[in-house]
Amino acid sequence: MPPSHHFSLPAEVEVIAAGEVLRRRNEVLTSVIHLESGRVLRGVLDDGYLRHQLGALEGPFWLDAASALMGLPLPVDMVADTRLQVRRLPIEEFRRSLADMPPGARGLLLDMAHGFRQQSELAVSRLAQ
Repeated sequence: MPPSHHFSLPAEVEVIAAGEVLRRRNEVLTSVIHLESGRVLRGVLDDGYLRHQLGALEGPFWLDAASALMGLPLPVDMVADTRLQVRRLPIEEFRRSLADMPPGARGLLLDMAHGFRQQSELAVSRLAQ
């Protein structure tokens, strides 16, 4: 989901080094991260290492929008695979911007977020088995 006119992203870009943990499973979000550039691995950390990789995302991309849209904690850990440039948007501002969207578009976006989240939860539960 690329940034749009609905979001006023902060001007400040944060640089994150490869190997840094961006998000942890079950973390309650206070902001939403827009990945401007770089590659992030999604998976399950074990002893500080991403031993179980479930996928990768490359910018530009909203990393945790699905969980933010649904008001749920993250189902996976996220680790920088390369040097990243990100912008953080406070979750309240993210949700306010979505409220301005037409109802049909907002409903479609929520359905897609739900599907993305279900896929992530399924992958994590299969790892646990």
